[in-house]
Amino acid sequence: MNNRPFLAVFAGCWLGEITACHDVRMVFAALLFSGIFVLFFKKQISGWRRAVLFFFAGFLAGALMFVYQNKRFTRQENVLKSSEQVRAAGTAEWKGRTKKKEFLLLSHVYLPDRHLYLDGDVMVYDDDFGHILPGNKVVLTGELLPHEGPSNLGENDMRIYYLSRNIGFTMFPDKKEILGQEKKFWKSRLFSLRNRMSKNLSLQYDEKIRPMFEAMILGDKTGISKDLKDTFTQSGIVHILAISGLHISLAGAGIYRRLRGAGVPVCLSGAAGLTFALSYCVMTGMTGSSKRALFMFFFFVLSQVCGRSYDLLSSGGAAGLLLLLESPFRCLDAGFLMSMGAVMAAGIYREVLPAGKQKTFRDRQIRRFVFCIVVQIIMTPVLLYFQYECYPLSFIFNFLMLPLVTAGFTAGFLSAFLPVFLFSVPASALFSLVVAGTSLSRRLPVQNLVLGKPSFLWIIVFYMGLCLLYKTLKKSSYHKYACLLACGCFLILGVQKKQDKISFLDVGQGDCIALSLNRQDMILVDGGSSSKQDVGQYIIAPYVKSQGYQAVSAAVITHLDSDHYSGIRELLPSGMIRCLYLPRVKKDHAYMEIEKEARQYHVSVSYLSMGSKFSGTDWSMECLHPGPDTGLEKNAASLVFRLKVRGLSVLLTGDLENEGEEMLVQSGIQHADILKVGHHGSKNGTGEELLRQLRPKIAIVSAGKKNRYGHPHRETVRRLNDSGCSIYETSRSGMLWFSMERKRWYLNPKLDIMKQ
Repeated sequence: MNNRPFLAVFAGCWLGEITACHDVRMVFAALLFSGIFVLFFKKQISGWRRAVLFFFAGFLAGALMFVYQNKRFTRQENVLKSSEQVRAAGTAEWKGRTKKKEFLLLSHVYLPDRHLYLDGDVMVYDDDFGHILPGNKVVLTGELLPHEGPSNLGENDMRIYYLSRNIGFTMFPDKKEILGQEKKFWKSRLFSLRNRMSKNLSLQYDEKIRPMFEAMILGDKTGISKDLKDTFTQSGIVHILAISGLHISLAGAGIYRRLRGAGVPVCLSGAAGLTFALSYCVMTGMTGSSKRALFMFFFFVLSQVCGRSYDLLSSGGAAGLLLLLESPFRCLDAGFLMSMGAVMAAGIYREVLPAGKQKTFRDRQIRRFVFCIVVQIIMTPVLLYFQYECYPLSFIFNFLMLPLVTAGFTAGFLSAFLPVFLFSVPASALFSLVVAGTSLSRRLPVQNLVLGKPSFLWIIVFYMGLCLLYKTLKKSSYHKYACLLACGCFLILGVQKKQDKISFLDVGQGDCIALSLNRQDMILVDGGSSSKQDVGQYIIAPYVKSQGYQAVSAAVITHLDSDHYSGIRELLPSGMIRCLYLPRVKKDHAYMEIEKEARQYHVSVSYLSMGSKFSGTDWSMECLHPGPDTGLEKNAASLVFRLKVRGLSVLLTGDLENEGEEMLVQSGIQHADILKVGHHGSKNGTGEELLRQLRPKIAIVSAGKKNRYGHPHRETVRRLNDSGCSIYETSRSGMLWFSMERKRWYLNPKLDIMKQ
């Protein structure tokens, strides 16, 4: 790093933005430390000291940029948080489609009613945008929705995702109006070319192969099925479905090399390659990874024109620095970090193992195989941080499949321009081989390892260990193996440590309680929502994996309303649910459907009623209600459980209301420390007599924000307040969880304390 100032500044800038995101106070500590460092070495600023100084300069610049940008967006989010209908005028930058709706990216947005210019772009979703094209000036009327951060552990941070792309708001318009056309001839022509290429692909490829080429060539992933995406993810080559540096290199660098081989001067070849690469980036949506590749290709061309040697690490550092300065929120964007991680891995690999003379095909393949291993080692902490799992055999699939993918992409790219079977036939054959090869990943005994979310600090230490290993490579093997062992230990220590935890997930208008008991088992009590879609895929499964669990040992459904089982039903095909427990009541259509699906996916089904018990070391869970084959209506027949774990008593009531509560009261139910309020806090539940017998310290209400039912009802809230318990709502606080540390129970994690 001594001779790579851009790399040092990039590393400092990234870490400064990360630090400002988590704890601004650390920025002042870094400022103080950098000042002391300069005073101490003011006469010896050279070598590694200069690199350290560049690092601190980047650190402070990155931290200040993040704080400034975050304040700008936060200010506008607060101003427009309570807005209803607004008129937004702007320019249509791009138009595309998701699986359910069309989207329009609106830039230079002005709100005429409020005389306010928005700092970022607006992502607009609608069923059909008609004749609106890129370059059109439009006026849209609708509600501007700011992006919210995650409300559950393990959930993707959609605010960071959108802000890293400079998108401040989302809109679902009620009215659309075209005012005119800006002079964006180039972009309009590129959009037309994109549509023509899409038609060419649809004419040449069948429904199985075409979605992959649309994703790889045009950046359109709407046709990719979940099954295919999961297959590519498990084999570790899902990155080929995104527009990345590989595609830009094949596009721009390919043109450059062909022209140089034909004797065209460097300047003309570089200009042609850059123009083609830039056009391709704009045509595919200008993603972060494609921008990074474009910047690096520009630096490569510049080095050739100037007659200087090209350094991959310096170029990657400079490209990463430009992207971070453009949007500081990229510091926590998974795509950016994985793209930069792959570049750094390639640069370090070239430093450690120079190419030299590769005389034989065998030598080249061995080198490529080792490179795949190095990339996987370097990328594993990043994968764990964002996905909570790694794929041990992905380096094998990357080694075997990338040559096929490269050849297939080249042929497919040409077929998109020239619709002739000369290119489409070999492209189709190559990608059929890729799909067949990756399908083997599902038959392997070790598909993925779920390790949970590692500590950010330990990831930093792990990479510091890799740097130490890099410095000791020329020394004795003892030092190398010791450093490698230390890095492995840091990685293991950094993953999520399992602990006893009672979690009430925020699933909107619904229920989901996750019980981590005895540091071995994960039990779900309900898991569904009527206000949020795909809660199983985007909320429940990420939470389970982030806690270090491969699967859920038992999923209990208290009653068959969709807001209690929709997410669990989603997870049945994935194999994450090992055993499903249903109430022993009269079966309706929904009951028989989920029972059938569970057996279809080889999930064992059992039935619960009053007296059924689960137990383990230091915990037990007993069903208190209802009796078998009760004639009560659905909500009244909801399963009720008393959980006892390490001195803590929790009552889980499902959607229980008055009739069922009376039966509990008559049974002489005892005190509970925590009450999960029945039926999301409806007026017809949680009566005074039940509260008098339970005497709960804490009441948890699981309901959606601004739900149409008015949950929790003010009468229910009044009764809870009169009973003297503290009320917490997932709609306000997000996910709520109780965890044990040093024989004390903590809430979120230290809002409230109860001794064991």
